[in-house]
Amino acid sequence: MIDLVIVGAGPSALSAAIYAARDGLSVRVFEKEVIGGIISTSELVENYPGFEDGISGIDLGRKMREQAEKFGAIVDYGEVTEIRDLGDRVSMRVDGDYLEARTVLLAVGNSYRKLGLSREDEFIGRGIHFCATCDGAFYAGKEVITVGGGNAAVQEALFLSRFASKVKMLARTDIKAQDILQKRLQKAVNEGKIEIFLGTEIEELLIEELNLGDKIIGVRACQHLDGNTREFNISAEAIFEFIGLDPQTKFLEGSGIELNQRGEIVVDDKFSTSLKNIFASGDAIENAERQLVIAAASGAKAAIEISKILHRD
Repeated sequence: MIDLVIVGAGPSALSAAIYAARDGLSVRVFEKEVIGGIISTSELVENYPGFEDGISGIDLGRKMREQAEKFGAIVDYGEVTEIRDLGDRVSMRVDGDYLEARTVLLAVGNSYRKLGLSREDEFIGRGIHFCATCDGAFYAGKEVITVGGGNAAVQEALFLSRFASKVKMLARTDIKAQDILQKRLQKAVNEGKIEIFLGTEIEELLIEELNLGDKIIGVRACQHLDGNTREFNISAEAIFEFIGLDPQTKFLEGSGIELNQRGEIVVDDKFSTSLKNIFASGDAIENAERQLVIAAASGAKAAIEISKILHRD
């Protein structure tokens, strides 16, 4: 029987795999989307120790995977859709097949939050995007909209400004990014690459009907600023949404694993969930800082706790 199954393959999961496999445990990692997790969509990671010039999210995920595999962890693609604690082991369903393990670590991370607009889902991947690094080059020389005012939104807007003829940045309130990003953003604004609309939200998509399929041509926006309200159209060929993250824990509902109102996994100081043999780490646990280095550390700490238990048994 496998000692540890890790659900997810982001920095927290892969750090846990490195620690657990190096300590002699048999480890399998299952990821339903991208090895490296959501960090793989970042063009440049500047705040992870050991990379003074930064590193791309894709390269960081690859290096972590290679290190985990060097110690014997097996990293696979597969979606876990069901999980049950059987007392002395855990049963889970992976791509329709059942698998058992002595312990499970949930390092499922987050998914991008959507705006909730009419027809939004219909245009995901063809006019609505969540990753500038992945899809920005498709809009070279074209006008695009970004939505959000945090660190991620500013970073992605700056990246898009390399390709797009104009980036129109919509923020519901003020820009709330780190000082270094604020300075880079202001430089791009001064150069005419980015235009900022504060106090602005999208009300609806503007869509052109074509024989080969409908196409986004902009948005209808509403701006509340300085006590005044105005509605206006903004032309663009794509909308990049960076408005936050939601934990990928929907599949855990009904499993007996305690989730808080936000869907985050409740854990104790040893990363144990409400079920004996199931642990959790990373950005989907309650009160997570959502910082790469902290997520990685939590995976390592969870693996240490799991290893103590299994070696004691």
